[in-house]
Amino acid sequence: MTDPGSTTALPDTIADVRAECRPVVAAFADAGWRLFLVGGTVRDLFSGDSLDDADLDFTTNATPATVKALLGPIAEALWTQGERFGTIAAKVDGRLVEVTTHRAEAYDPDSRKPDVVFADDVLVDLSRRDFTINALAVELTATTPALIDPFGGIDDLRCRVLRTPLGASESFADDPLRMLRAARFVARLGLEPAPDVVTAMRAMRSRLDVVSAERIRDELVKLLAVEDPTAGLTLLIDTGLSERFLPELTLDNRDTVRSMPADPGLRLAALLAAAGDVSARRRLRSLRSSRHDVDRVATLVALVGVVGSHVGAWTDADVRRLAHRAGDHLSDLVGLIGAMNGDGAAIALGTSIDRLRGAGDLDDLRPALSGDDVMTLLGVRPGRDVGDALSFLLEVRLDEGSLTQHDAARRLEVWWSDRSA
Repeated sequence: MTDPGSTTALPDTIADVRAECRPVVAAFADAGWRLFLVGGTVRDLFSGDSLDDADLDFTTNATPATVKALLGPIAEALWTQGERFGTIAAKVDGRLVEVTTHRAEAYDPDSRKPDVVFADDVLVDLSRRDFTINALAVELTATTPALIDPFGGIDDLRCRVLRTPLGASESFADDPLRMLRAARFVARLGLEPAPDVVTAMRAMRSRLDVVSAERIRDELVKLLAVEDPTAGLTLLIDTGLSERFLPELTLDNRDTVRSMPADPGLRLAALLAAAGDVSARRRLRSLRSSRHDVDRVATLVALVGVVGSHVGAWTDADVRRLAHRAGDHLSDLVGLIGAMNGDGAAIALGTSIDRLRGAGDLDDLRPALSGDDVMTLLGVRPGRDVGDALSFLLEVRLDEGSLTQHDAARRLEVWWSDRSA
């Protein structure tokens, strides 16, 4: 362990954060408690990232009850859902802050929840952090704030190395989800995992089974939101971790996400496309995804199947039918098939969709007449005849494009006459 009193110069933005959080800092300092800016917040400041919209993470030697008492008078809102884990969240002057009592947490081998033990030493807290690049702190209640970097995290950040403060096996035993976080940091920050990190991930991949599906899902979503997640996905494949929660991820489909928007749902649809919509729905449910997310991804996977099974050239009628089935998902579908399949057929389909959209032909694919219009024109009451008439008009709309109400009424009358003959 290096000297915790690092001589590394702090970025100027630390002063800005300290000034912005003056009420919080003052509350702890006046009561005789220490308050540290900690973790990824410090890392991002050294990386030059903006914290304009970021939440601020702090750690302290004060107990959760004391933290709640200190923040209460100055907070616009206070959240205590994480109190049993040592975390109190508050909104102060419009900024969300989280203050967590120094802690060390570990998982029981058979448990899905961490056992939390509070500590009074920031070095103990930092030693239990996931990676050295996050085992960083700056005491804002000190007269002269200085970087606390006992494990060389800033050097690792500069050298693009991902290491754990303690041994990788010990770190991942504390919280197996850290193995997934490793993939995210590799992708987001362009880091190279240390050999012992990779070795531990391979050896301990079955330990991921004790982590809740919700936490795994959230970490996967964060990885897929990275601009280019392929390095992280590769690490998950190489270590066998992806087999524990997303076996559909393979080297064959890994690269499809690189050229796609950083939309986790869209990227999941690309990774699950070959499995089919039923399997995609089952996979997302196993990850406890929301109903909205399950429906969106499964619908896109089904549409990819429709496109893949299409035979011959795409006529305008074919495109209208695809657009009608896609509904609000058409734009997502265009991006998805473009990223997954850049062959001539996919390019031609995209061109046809753009052309018809540009002409306004895909704006409203409903029949030109309503059910009330049909009943008035045909002199019928609600029932099967009205439904059949609307189905006929929809087929005309999809086959031929937009019709005026006058032309639609004329076609309907001919259809009705033939039907009644």
